[in-house]
Amino acid sequence: MNLKKPSTRVHDSPPETDLLDLKYEDKIKRVVSVPDMPIEVQYPKEADLGLWGGEGIVKGYIKPRKYFQAGWPRPKYWFPNLKKVVLYSEILDKHFSIICTARTLSLIDQHCGLDSYILRTEVQDFKSQLALSLRREMLLTLVRKQFKDANHERDMLEKYSDVIIPAEEAEWFGLAEHQAITKHMLETARNNEQLPLKYEFTRKLIDELQNMKDDADPESPTTSSSSGWMSKVKSKLGM
Repeated sequence: MNLKKPSTRVHDSPPETDLLDLKYEDKIKRVVSVPDMPIEVQYPKEADLGLWGGEGIVKGYIKPRKYFQAGWPRPKYWFPNLKKVVLYSEILDKHFSIICTARTLSLIDQHCGLDSYILRTEVQDFKSQLALSLRREMLLTLVRKQFKDANHERDMLEKYSDVIIPAEEAEWFGLAEHQAITKHMLETARNNEQLPLKYEFTRKLIDELQNMKDDADPESPTTSSSSGWMSKVKSKLGM
């Protein structure tokens, strides 16, 4: 799955090597190992409500200032610079007020629009449920051809013909875990409307016992006991 692939590193860059993690040093005339230790980035739940462009919260340490502070380096968190902007989607023909970063706006400019950025960016680089939901809505609109007029439909299908996927795949794209589970349960219940055999046999047994009770002599002393027993069976089986 693409979501499990490594994403593009935003806060640092991998070291330059000649082969894997090996590099030849001219000064010492020897091949040395260059370790690659990427910066750990944290993505809070607020990142799912905006478009941060892969940026997140970075935890690190700062050195004490000379002559002013003493002691060991102090921990510190670096947060992305967030701003609320209004973005327009030409496929959905809607304006959205979204919390973004400067890097997100730069990526949107590079892709010449919000729709191209959402549809042509690798999903593992979003780090946002909002981006996945927008992409799902755009894909469904393209495959279902739900546009405002014929000219809009022709322009959008021509411009984004390379990203259109089948409707069955688009319906599942970008769903959260609980949404996918709910959708699967509903489709399973819709496609399997046949009653399980255990419930069918249980109803047959109840009907046979009911008929036996009706055929019995109403003056028989066992009528009251059988009626009480029948009610107990029904209550046990949820009838």
